[in-house]
Amino acid sequence: MSSRGEQGNGVVGARLRRLREESGLSLAALAARVPYSRAALGHYETGARAASFEVIAWYERVHAQSAPALPGTRRRDPRAADAALAATIAAAHRKGPLIEIGRPHQGDNGTGYFCPFRIDGVIEGEAAGTDPATALHSALLAVGAELNRAANSFGPGRIR
Repeated sequence: MSSRGEQGNGVVGARLRRLREESGLSLAALAARVPYSRAALGHYETGARAASFEVIAWYERVHAQSAPALPGTRRRDPRAADAALAATIAAAHRKGPLIEIGRPHQGDNGTGYFCPFRIDGVIEGEAAGTDPATALHSALLAVGAELNRAANSFGPGRIR
């Protein structure tokens, strides 16, 4: 692997493979539970293809549902960010924070649209709007506000 991005893909892929193996699943068994083929999952795990936020979320969700809970412990929330994975992804793309913005979708009652966003795998939110474009614009504004808040909290130099 020659580029920094490819190296990050390999580290992320190794983490995805570990999650699958801890769940006790083969690639074929995992492919039966997620909307990706066995071949695509293999590419993500080897680092040949960069795993998107959605792929990572599926691995985390399956892992959280499959991993046996020890007595007296809570199951991991599948929406919770895996700090080590988030740090790895952010380090692989470290010109600034890793920002992911999802596709706007219509709310359950059909009256508005919502656009999910995630910053460095730590801050997650959803912005609202009357149409998809407005929801996306609101998400961008919310990301900007979160980055400004973080920059003010940590001081200069922490957020680039």
